[in-house]
Amino acid sequence: MRTLLALAFIALASHCFAEEPPVIPLWPDKPPQFLAAETAENFENGTFHGVTIPSITVFSPPADKRNGMAIIVCAGGGYGGLAWKIHVEYAVQVFNQMGVTIIGLKYRLRPPHKLDNAGIQALTLLDAKRAVRLVRSRAIEWGIDPRKVGVAGYSAGANLAMNLAANFDEGDAASDDPIERLSSRPDFAVGLGTWHWRKPENPFVFKTNSPPVYLVHATTDKPVEIATNIVADLKKIGVPARLDLFEEGGHGVGNLIPTRVQHGFPGAQWPKLLLDWLNTLKDPR
Repeated sequence: MRTLLALAFIALASHCFAEEPPVIPLWPDKPPQFLAAETAENFENGTFHGVTIPSITVFSPPADKRNGMAIIVCAGGGYGGLAWKIHVEYAVQVFNQMGVTIIGLKYRLRPPHKLDNAGIQALTLLDAKRAVRLVRSRAIEWGIDPRKVGVAGYSAGANLAMNLAANFDEGDAASDDPIERLSSRPDFAVGLGTWHWRKPENPFVFKTNSPPVYLVHATTDKPVEIATNIVADLKKIGVPARLDLFEEGGHGVGNLIPTRVQHGFPGAQWPKLLLDWLNTLKDPR
């Protein structure tokens, strides 16, 4: 049985990457606060480094399987790298099978950007906002419901996802750029091993119209309090929030590594748990 399951999973992975997915720069010209780096970005051992031109990569399920949902995935890496293979490509293998479009966000990193923690958060927030707007602007083309565009992040990517959930905007109606007129509010936000430089406090000031938030964390991933505090603060202002705690997995609790998925690792069950939970929400806005 396990052999058959493994073969099916391999076949799915081969199908997912049979064609090169489209890569779209977030801005047609240089992005705001552009930095001309001395060295080019590189991709090594499944991880991007040195990103200065933010972009999205669109991984769509077959047209007859799409359910209209899209998740913008922010890979982790301490704002110094993007663990693309583990966090984006493995998510594609699971979510495409469920009919969900996965959109990998390649956001800017340090180095080469020489910024403090607040500075890199502000810069990457620009990228995340633009990614949501860009996806909504092309939703029909990609078979996506513009009211089902969520964001999910791992570690530093979870930090970015929570930052977006707290600091989105409704768009600039006066902008000459039609993409900038669209809302950057995600319809839901997911944090996997949420991280804020190992601090336990919730650093995000959420709004009453912040999107529903779903967190996955391990009891061994210290400090656990950042996750419990985020959920508690959201519930205080009436925003739907859920935290699933697992005993195993550590900081990589939500990683959808194929062998974990195949063997039913508890932390790797979060995609189904997320979709089931979202279906219980009467009005995501």
